[in-house]
Amino acid sequence: MKMKSAHITGFGGPEVFQVGELEVPELVPGQVRVRIEAAGTNYYDKLIRIGAVSQDIPLPHIPGSDIVGTVDAIGENVSTVAIGDRVIVAPGFPVNPDEWDTGPDNYLPSYYPGGTFNHGGYAQYMVIHERWLLKNDLDLEPAEVACLPLVLVTAIHAVKKQGEVGKGKHVLVHAGASGSGSMAIQVAKALGASVMTTVSTPEKADLARRLGADEVVFYNRVNFVDAAREWTGGRGVDTVIDPVGGDTLSKSLDALKWGGILVNFGLVAGLETRIPNLYFFFRSQCQIRGCFMGTLDELKEGLQLVKAGKIRPVLDEAVPLDKVRELHQRIDNHQVSGKLVLLPWE
Repeated sequence: MKMKSAHITGFGGPEVFQVGELEVPELVPGQVRVRIEAAGTNYYDKLIRIGAVSQDIPLPHIPGSDIVGTVDAIGENVSTVAIGDRVIVAPGFPVNPDEWDTGPDNYLPSYYPGGTFNHGGYAQYMVIHERWLLKNDLDLEPAEVACLPLVLVTAIHAVKKQGEVGKGKHVLVHAGASGSGSMAIQVAKALGASVMTTVSTPEKADLARRLGADEVVFYNRVNFVDAAREWTGGRGVDTVIDPVGGDTLSKSLDALKWGGILVNFGLVAGLETRIPNLYFFFRSQCQIRGCFMGTLDELKEGLQLVKAGKIRPVLDEAVPLDKVRELHQRIDNHQVSGKLVLLPWE
């Protein structure tokens, strides 16, 4: 059985994508075949494409972590879903079954976003173990649901667990119009926090405000550290959510209150950073915490906030698979507000 897919045939720029036919993988016991209706894209997909995650990935390879569809076929011993069920695929899972049930999903060594070492969502079909499927009972279009999984589970883990955000806290979220930043704003507001965010353009500022940001800072015009200090009466913010990395991380330490928490899960601005003043760092007793996505239970928690109307997807545009190169060029050029989605059947 053949399927249409957007797959990479090498590592490099958007030109390494080819759109054509590949074989649909055969089902093995415990697996389910999903007819994919929409696949969200992430900056992580670019890292797969350029070979930054691994160059040992067999080619051709289909990326894509955010997958929404319908169960099309089931293998032996499948008991949790049935043909015709609307489902959301977990955006990450341990690829080694021996690790299942040995700890929180995203703390296990073989945990990776979907589409890393398995074929992902840039295709008409995929196969996945039933364990990593959730029923889709959201009253949203598939393209909207496909905006959610990876950024939602990451935001719940980063903001609530790692960032310890709650009612009355002051939070600085970087890149507020990005997929990760726009979701972090909404999760922080749902938890009762006040939110300042950084953006680069008036259009992105408008989006951040619509999502609930209390203060918006143009990082290319204003020193965000000074703005955060002023916003908090000189005290500093309780938590910084940083999906950017690089120099942004080191500068953000100065925006924290004493004992504050910085959560990083990105490297768009650079793979390396530095702590500019170790004395201030340990004297202030602030903390730097990493975040790598989240657990299936945290995704369920986030989806409940969506059902309750406290969080909404931020869809920039949905396009056919044939437009994958143009879409990835926009990711490369940082020309995205929210999420870009691929539609395999259009």
